[in-house]
Amino acid sequence: MTAPDEWAPYLFAPPEAVLDRGTHARLVGLLQGRCEHLTVERVGEAGDTDADSGGDVLAVVYLLACYYFSRCRHAPEAEKEWNCHASTFLFGIVHAVRPEIVPQPLRDYFGQEPPAVVPPYEIVHAVGNALRLGSVPVRDREGVLGATALLLWAREEARGSASAPHIAFNAGSALTELAEAGGEEGDPERTRNAGLHLMREAIASLPPGDPARQRMLVILMRTQAAAPPPGHPEGSVADEWFQYMRDGDPDRLDGIVGRLRAAVDAPATGEPTRTRRRAELGQALRMRFEMEGELADLDDSVTQLTEALAGPLDDDERATVHSFLGLSHLDRYAASGDFAHLEAATEAVRHPSVARAAASTAHAQRLTNLAAVLTARFDAWGDVTELDEAVRHLEYAVSATPPGQHDHPVMLIKLAVALGKRGLRTARETDLDAAESLLRQVAGEPSDTGPNRQLARWELGKLLRTRGLSRRTVEDLVEAVTQYRTTALAPTQDVRTRMACAALWGATCMTLGDRDQARTAFGVALADLLPKLTGRSLGRASQEVRLREVSSLATTAAAVEIAAGRPREALIRLEQGRGVLLAQGLHLRARHGDLRTASRELADRYERVCAELVAPQRGPEERRAAAAEFDRLVTEIRALPGFDHFHRPPDWSRLKTAAAHGPVAVINVSPMGCDALVLFRRSHRTVVEAVALPEVTHEEIERRADAFHTSVRKLVTPGVPSGERFAHDRRMKETLRWLGERIVGPVLARLGLVRPPGPDEAPPRLWWCPTGFLSLLPLHAALLEGEGEPGSVYTHDRVVSSYVPTLGSLLHARDTPAPDAGRTSLVAVAVEAGGAQPQLAALDDELTATRLLSGPRAELRDADATPGAVLAALRTHTHAHLACHGVRDPADPSHSRLLLHDGALALRELAAERLPHAEFAYLSACHSSAPGRELADEVISIASAFQLCGYRQVIGSLWTVEDRMAPLLAREVYRRLGAPDAPDAAHALHRAIAALREHDRYGEPLFWASVVHSGP
Repeated sequence: MTAPDEWAPYLFAPPEAVLDRGTHARLVGLLQGRCEHLTVERVGEAGDTDADSGGDVLAVVYLLACYYFSRCRHAPEAEKEWNCHASTFLFGIVHAVRPEIVPQPLRDYFGQEPPAVVPPYEIVHAVGNALRLGSVPVRDREGVLGATALLLWAREEARGSASAPHIAFNAGSALTELAEAGGEEGDPERTRNAGLHLMREAIASLPPGDPARQRMLVILMRTQAAAPPPGHPEGSVADEWFQYMRDGDPDRLDGIVGRLRAAVDAPATGEPTRTRRRAELGQALRMRFEMEGELADLDDSVTQLTEALAGPLDDDERATVHSFLGLSHLDRYAASGDFAHLEAATEAVRHPSVARAAASTAHAQRLTNLAAVLTARFDAWGDVTELDEAVRHLEYAVSATPPGQHDHPVMLIKLAVALGKRGLRTARETDLDAAESLLRQVAGEPSDTGPNRQLARWELGKLLRTRGLSRRTVEDLVEAVTQYRTTALAPTQDVRTRMACAALWGATCMTLGDRDQARTAFGVALADLLPKLTGRSLGRASQEVRLREVSSLATTAAAVEIAAGRPREALIRLEQGRGVLLAQGLHLRARHGDLRTASRELADRYERVCAELVAPQRGPEERRAAAAEFDRLVTEIRALPGFDHFHRPPDWSRLKTAAAHGPVAVINVSPMGCDALVLFRRSHRTVVEAVALPEVTHEEIERRADAFHTSVRKLVTPGVPSGERFAHDRRMKETLRWLGERIVGPVLARLGLVRPPGPDEAPPRLWWCPTGFLSLLPLHAALLEGEGEPGSVYTHDRVVSSYVPTLGSLLHARDTPAPDAGRTSLVAVAVEAGGAQPQLAALDDELTATRLLSGPRAELRDADATPGAVLAALRTHTHAHLACHGVRDPADPSHSRLLLHDGALALRELAAERLPHAEFAYLSACHSSAPGRELADEVISIASAFQLCGYRQVIGSLWTVEDRMAPLLAREVYRRLGAPDAPDAAHALHRAIAALREHDRYGEPLFWASVVHSGP
């Protein structure tokens, strides 16, 4: 050592003296009041390096520089870095003023590499961090307090500099550590929150790719993990929220909604409290929609959140409301598929107020919401950059959120989902492994319950199933089954998640070849969960949204039963999972004379609650109350002797009676294969046999149905060139021929109906119950012999065909007595809609045709035929004939409608009617019997709506009917129905079509095959 080193303070002091806490605190205390003087200019004014005097800035700097130089050698490894920084920064000033007093070997090193002179805040930052790291491990509160003061000073001075985020983060860390020691002024919670705020603010100011940002996130995550969970006053709304996120109790959520709504509506609630409660109500309503599926809740959520944005909110609250409004729009997108809602969600979650409040404690939650929208955008358009952004936001959110916070598990699940999607798209194994690890973390043990654990198991099952199918690893598929089964059977109220898992449980078991377990899974889905998923408390539109999530479930389950050699069970599965809304509606309209005999009081109550559930324009709360009362009543009724099967799904003993008046052919179309289930009488007993249709697939049926209807549209459109018309005619008849060879022919062969009836023989009845897209094709007009030329043989030549949506609807119609002959009356409606619709030039002729039916009648023509007037007439007449334009909406079949004067009669309006005396409806309107492409197995059409509201017999059309043909067919039908020995409606239509086929123009199936009969 040279002479200056010999008298340099602390260079030769023993380690215990250097590391003494008191010494450290005393020396740092010399900086008090001198921090801003730590510049070359101010230190250069000093003339003495007597460290003991303490009055000179240079002396203080020299003393601290030597001290930290010595601590660099003796401090624990975790503390060395910041001690060295402090020493280097301080000696940098000394070297600039008095280089000769810098100790060796720093003096030689500085001679070759002169140290940069840093701003005072960098020096104070280094000293404060060194003091902090030395004080925290030994719980030295005074040391932490001193370090915090230095770091907060440095933060203020560093604003706007490149070091500002790093200094702010360390200042925040110091505050959280001070909170562990009691906090400032004895308030640890306030101190901790202030520290976490600084840490989040620092991270938010760094770009996503900054390496320091990731390190900060890890520290923040550990800091928050060590913090005590936030407390909520017992019984408060916040406490109820906290409990709901853990138990998923729907009654608790209803209570939250009720309390918040009461606060919003209370006159005594002032502002800004009312606006804040309104925002919370909007969030609660959205969560209830996600749990229960009521669209009215979602609409109300959007309304409440939008109105809250017009109220007095601060910037932080406004950012939160925009973010949650984005989630409500996202749910609207998921429910409707309308991309406008996805764009509205994007606009809301990216509102500028969200970015401005990046340091808020709620920012992690807002980023989670943004990530949810970005993930949905990836699903829609496949842009991986949006998925990358979602992952970045979610990684921050997970790190920045305390593990005990109620939404932390949701963030983990969303991060896992985003990582899983990215891993599958990019084949990045690390993403898939990380996603699996996160989902296992949230899922917990099989015995653990709660909505988040259920959701995690669902997503884990999907990840394992996808990976198992792509890698052909049985182990992944087996474990996916375990996750699905555990979730499907869990005793929770999250029915939507359980239903999805039950369906995937069954599908995965079939992949593994475990048919018996697959049967169990589909039984859970259809018998137990589907009635809960589509409960009567939901409005019809809400029920339809939920049913879209389980399309083809019933047909797949039936295919599993058929493969197992159990055709009876296949029929039961189809009845459980198809025509769900129709079955519910028919139950509410059924007549129960036996119940009135057993208990007049229960019968009256039951009739009342059924009327309430059918009535239109009822709000969600009223429906919930009526549905709860309905369930209570059914329980009471089942307790009566002989009523234990009241309102239960039909079993085999009930279903087999559908063949009492003739065979029924149920055509099951599923991704697993296509079969006909033929129900018929043989040797005085009813049997059901499966007829394999090995050359038929659901993909080909969908393709042929689309091509068929395209050809029909071209053929009925005026002005199409003859060559094009010829091609479409051939395509249409080729489809009819395919139907005859592949579907209808095998069914008729099994029934022994392979020849036409003799001259004196009545043609046999056959009821068709097609599933899926097959319901769009005319089985009654399938070509059996010939190519469509005159003399060709069609299904019509073998049997009298009728269609039924389900076996249950057929049984309901048969159970409902027809009105007495003397009590029948007809309302005939004929209306020219005008506007863009083609003119209906034969309406007068059609009205004339209806007069062939004797009995009281009323006519509503043009201006008299308003929707209200037509509905009123339907309520007072047993028979109805409607000649007007019909509009089919394939994507939203419940929006299909009849065009009347000054408005339309929509299917949903019809479905809300209850007409106990209705008997026969003739719907002379285009597409009136055609169901939609969406919800094909719900068989939603105008004709089925007439059946639902009470009509036993319905005649309608599958496609556009030529205007001039309508009165010809109607005349033939009513001439037969009005005869003294009148046949039933099915035979009347069958004979009328036979007469029409003799017509020079209308003998082609393009015309006569469009009209069908539904009913008994």
